[in-house]
Amino acid sequence: MRPAQLFRIRPLEPRDLDAAAEAANAACRQAYAFFGYNHPVSTSRQRLGEAVSEGQRCFVLEVSGVVAGILTLKPAFIDKLFIAPHWQGLGMGSACLAFTKALYPHGIELHCAQQNFGACRLYERNGFIAVTHEIYQPIGIGDVIYRWPGN
Repeated sequence: MRPAQLFRIRPLEPRDLDAAAEAANAACRQAYAFFGYNHPVSTSRQRLGEAVSEGQRCFVLEVSGVVAGILTLKPAFIDKLFIAPHWQGLGMGSACLAFTKALYPHGIELHCAQQNFGACRLYERNGFIAVTHEIYQPIGIGDVIYRWPGN
């Protein structure tokens, strides 16, 4: 059995906020180290709380009761997909993308920092196409706009 088969994706519950924020923050520290990301976990918790209050569909990746990551979705848009570093490379990211494709079979968009090479490879391996590049303000980093065209 592949490790990705040993986890589940389930709706975020209020009791998950702290663990989900910790997983997301650890992933952000790794993914955005190139520009000195050093926000506290409270910032990740606040952003996750905002996603919930905005009505985004929020999910956690759970392994044996441990929150390993988060996935937040606006209609047909992946807003956040963060997996704690020690859970990466086990197929969870691809499983989250397959899960999202099933929810939005007519296409999905997401934005990714162009220097987040691991995430860019993940999206491209899973059929997402880079359609344009932008500079994300206010911090001035390059973003790749990815689309999966749907079935």
